[in-house]
Amino acid sequence: MTKKIIVFVFVYILFLIRPYPIYGYQEQEIPILMYHHLEDNINNTTVISPKSFENQMKLLKMEGYQAISAQQLYDYLNDQAPLPQKPVLITFDDGYFSNYKKAYPILKKYDMHAEIFVIASRILEMNGNNYYPNETAKMSWDQLKEMKDYITIQSHTWDLHYKLPSKNGKLNGAVFGPSIVNGQLESQVEYEERVRNDFIHSRKIIKEKLGYEPIAISYPYGIYSPSTIKLAKEAGFKMAFVIQNKHVKKGDSLFTLSRITINGNDTGEAFIHKLKTTTAKNI
Repeated sequence: MTKKIIVFVFVYILFLIRPYPIYGYQEQEIPILMYHHLEDNINNTTVISPKSFENQMKLLKMEGYQAISAQQLYDYLNDQAPLPQKPVLITFDDGYFSNYKKAYPILKKYDMHAEIFVIASRILEMNGNNYYPNETAKMSWDQLKEMKDYITIQSHTWDLHYKLPSKNGKLNGAVFGPSIVNGQLESQVEYEERVRNDFIHSRKIIKEKLGYEPIAISYPYGIYSPSTIKLAKEAGFKMAFVIQNKHVKKGDSLFTLSRITINGNDTGEAFIHKLKTTTAKNI
């Protein structure tokens, strides 16, 4: 009888000290939403109208979702801090001016934090001067500073958001592996030096302009390889994002964290379904 009592007490103590967060639940599955550009009356997988974007942010608020930061996600995945109930991470890629002009006021209105992964070479030194007239206008460093109350800036490389021919001539992401550059196939060493230097420079320039180093990178087009992951780690990033249209949970690789492509044409029901379903379908 005494032995049974001891076992019961031991189990009861373990139950009391179980490592569940005070709020939320232990094994959360976090939807990470991916947006790009906002444009009036356009809705597809890369462009969303301000009206549709606001409707989605309103739905998040109504459903009780709480927008978290990349740092909060990192801390949770490393058992350093809990997350609130119904967390969601909102992200944008590239650094379009529309993020400042159209998305930022909506995020403030609904008290939603977001992360913007910028192609750092495209961010303007001065407001209003678009140095790349053949590209959709990007933001300035001043505008990025202005949004710091609701937005954190992360890296989308310094200047590797394009594709290069690989050994077999097939186009692949410039960060993927040795590519044909100036008519010559790079060696592994040359490829690694090119990508590593770009990653490091992106972190350095963001630190110089904004006062903090980004902890995360999103690989252009979601394309990566084991070498890409190694180089991201060597450059000092703590996490990286891809596009696999499923939720993130503890145990996932920190350097292949999935994001969900959000379509501006999604109905409210379809949008919420993506948030509540572990693997998003029909995207």
